[in-house]
Amino acid sequence: MTNFPDHGVLKHWPFVEPVVQIRLYDIFKKYPYMLLGVAILLSYVALVRYLRFSNINSLKAKYGFSDDSRSYEHMTVEQAQEVERNLAEWDFPFLFEFGWIIEFLKTASAPCISKALIETGHFTNVDPLIAHARQQDTVCLMTAMMAQPLKSEFSALALARINEHHNTYGDKINSDTVLWLSWMWMDGPVRWINRAGWRRLEPFEIHAMWIFWRELSVLIGCKYVPTYLHELEHFREEYARAEQKPSVDNTTYSDAIVDDILFMAPDIIKPALKTCVIAILDPDVVWANRYEKEFSPILRRILLTLLKAFGLFQRYFCLPRWRRRMLSPAELNRRGLVNFPDYTFPSTPFYVAPTFWNQWGPLALTSRLRGKPLHHARFGGNGVLWESMGAKLRDPAQQSKSEARVRKEAQDLISHPLGYRANVKFQRRSIITDKHWGKGYGSRQNAYTDEELAVKDRRYRK
Repeated sequence: MTNFPDHGVLKHWPFVEPVVQIRLYDIFKKYPYMLLGVAILLSYVALVRYLRFSNINSLKAKYGFSDDSRSYEHMTVEQAQEVERNLAEWDFPFLFEFGWIIEFLKTASAPCISKALIETGHFTNVDPLIAHARQQDTVCLMTAMMAQPLKSEFSALALARINEHHNTYGDKINSDTVLWLSWMWMDGPVRWINRAGWRRLEPFEIHAMWIFWRELSVLIGCKYVPTYLHELEHFREEYARAEQKPSVDNTTYSDAIVDDILFMAPDIIKPALKTCVIAILDPDVVWANRYEKEFSPILRRILLTLLKAFGLFQRYFCLPRWRRRMLSPAELNRRGLVNFPDYTFPSTPFYVAPTFWNQWGPLALTSRLRGKPLHHARFGGNGVLWESMGAKLRDPAQQSKSEARVRKEAQDLISHPLGYRANVKFQRRSIITDKHWGKGYGSRQNAYTDEELAVKDRRYRK
């Protein structure tokens, strides 16, 4: 055996071959600071990993969730919302919101939706601020659906306001369409987190998303809601086959959404940014929204690679958030109204309280120079009532009655048990729901009747 000096740093490595020990000692002696830096880096990576997985590990320890489906088969709605809020407010706030915003463009891929929304004159108004206000209302109400504790006053008011709006335009809206949209808001964040996040979602997290959005679907009046996730996948495929198709209305509505998203971007780069937005759309959306000529598969691969690379960088080198990202207001302001964070939908200036920073900070000064609107009282900067959000009725008396109905329905939603199906005046017929699929989830109250499903059967027999 080769003789070598007994260096203290090596006495703890009896399993290392002597020649290797000598070489390691020589390297350590020659590059002490480099090895110290490597040791610090590895320690930092280990710390990041430990802290990044601390939230999900806490949920597992708290509820006993694991990869075994039996550990979460009886998950409650409250547990499901806690899991979802961890994804949206702690672990993946950017990708969660990103998934939602991209799904807005999928809503434009069905002509029955695009045509109805264009006819309202809100999302595609010639006045861009009216269109932006309507988009902001939608984002704020949907965010409240997800973030506000279920059965709380804020949650009930947001849900009731959505139902009131659907009642106003119920003759243009089908329950199956609303269920398809609800599936998007659940599925979009899941797909984008798994596609570009710093970790993939665990089975119990996907199950939690379904349990929570299943409950929301009956609360917003969907006449049929599947009991199991695989049934929802079947429903999604059937609906897409029946309703997702190319249309001029799709393009018009989709362009309006892109304009909302890119409103604050400099005009000179908007065409390039629009190309990037189109590049990350799913193929079915590109086809239905008639973006084939603007779609670049090479750019898509580049963008998805960059997003995934950023996710890996987060996983190993970025410490997790030290405070949760508040998505929806937790309390009323001093005027008894609600303000939203400026990052809820940063493309528009609505419902954000004016502060020195958002009036005179670097971005605010840039907006001033470019003539872009800032947060102000005329954009709801003093706050807004939950029951008044969304498209306003022209008659003030009718608007007042509408807000009173929202407050009353909110109390009804709070008082009823889980599984209660709200009464929303959707179109009476179904589009693709089949009576042979069974009763589905939720109370039979306000669900499809056999007669309403028979209308669908007669339509298809023709």
